[in-house]
Amino acid sequence: MKQIKTAKQLTFTYFSIVAFAIIAFHFSMFTSMIENIEMIYAENRMLKDKNTAVSLLDGTELAHVAVPPFSDVYVGKENLPPGIVLAQGMVDDKPFELDEASDTTLEMFAMRSQVVLNGELKEIYVIHYDEIYEISEGQMFETQSTQLILSLLLLIVSLWVVMRISGRLTKPLAQLTQSLGVRSPANLSAIELPEGAATREIRQLVDRLNLYQNQIRDLIERERAFNRYASHELRTPLMVMKGATTLLGKSDSKEFLERQRVRMAQACQEMEDYITTLLSLTRDEDLDVIASREVQTSEYDDIRQMHLGYLAGRKVTVEIINKGQIITKLPVPTFHILVGNLLKNAMACTEEGYVNIVISENELAIVDSGCGLSGKPGGEGYGLGLMIVRDICAKYDCSFSLVDNADGGCRATVVFPHSS
Repeated sequence: MKQIKTAKQLTFTYFSIVAFAIIAFHFSMFTSMIENIEMIYAENRMLKDKNTAVSLLDGTELAHVAVPPFSDVYVGKENLPPGIVLAQGMVDDKPFELDEASDTTLEMFAMRSQVVLNGELKEIYVIHYDEIYEISEGQMFETQSTQLILSLLLLIVSLWVVMRISGRLTKPLAQLTQSLGVRSPANLSAIELPEGAATREIRQLVDRLNLYQNQIRDLIERERAFNRYASHELRTPLMVMKGATTLLGKSDSKEFLERQRVRMAQACQEMEDYITTLLSLTRDEDLDVIASREVQTSEYDDIRQMHLGYLAGRKVTVEIINKGQIITKLPVPTFHILVGNLLKNAMACTEEGYVNIVISENELAIVDSGCGLSGKPGGEGYGLGLMIVRDICAKYDCSFSLVDNADGGCRATVVFPHSS
């Protein structure tokens, strides 16, 4: 497996590559510039010396003439000194360095020209060597070497500064990684900001991690609550069915049998509604494609009748007060679970008095005369109860509130979004 480099290692690598590229480019440009200057200087100097040599050779039979201080001119290739080997592919009036096979260690240039001497077209060769320029060129290279050393020192200092900055920026990340590495999976406490975390990005990262951790903690709490309460909510209809099944064998009365059949049917329907609702809460659905429906008045009465058994002989009246119409995207089973849980919550908190189902325009309220929020730990009521209610409201964009009444009891209100 390929080893992953640290931020410091990447910084050092990339900085070194860039620094080396800068130095190499600078050195190559300087070398090219020196060579171009030398070639231009040699060309101009040799052209001038060629003209001087023509004036000296014209009218004479000389085959060689010196043009002080740096050039010698020869008439004809055959008159060149031994040891001088011309470069291949020479062009007239352009300077070329002597071939490496020449018997000389000096950096000499040769130029070939066609000139008229004594009325005849002849070929002359200018051999040029400038000792002063070579000395100057060496001095320029020495100066450039000094500048190169200074540049390297500056790059080293820059690398040190960059590494210090990189270390300061990556230290909080390293501390955060180490802190997360030693935390146990069960530790869901807030993550502390690392020391020296002065950058906005580090703070945002820690905030996002804490937000994500809070979501995980809430999810775990919801799972624990679900495991704690779901068995009761689903066991109740099972117990009803089991009891009704037992009673079926104790009487042949048609009225008795019909009553047990109704109890079993209601228990089966309640269990089916619970399972359908709980499964739907785990699915992602596009609310835009779900058709809206109008809640029928008979649905409220069905919910009321199904839950009257929870009163267990208490002197509590359950009335339906219809003041408007609700249009919603909640499926029938989900709507029944929503209202049923609110109704059971109110019944569980009311020993005597009333529990009313109040319907307004796109708003449903369960109002009771019970013990109020202070009468139940946390005001959360009965079983899965309000937890499922909040989940349903969150999924279908409904707003839910639970407050104390001024004259006692509670008011649980669900406001449904306006459907197009």
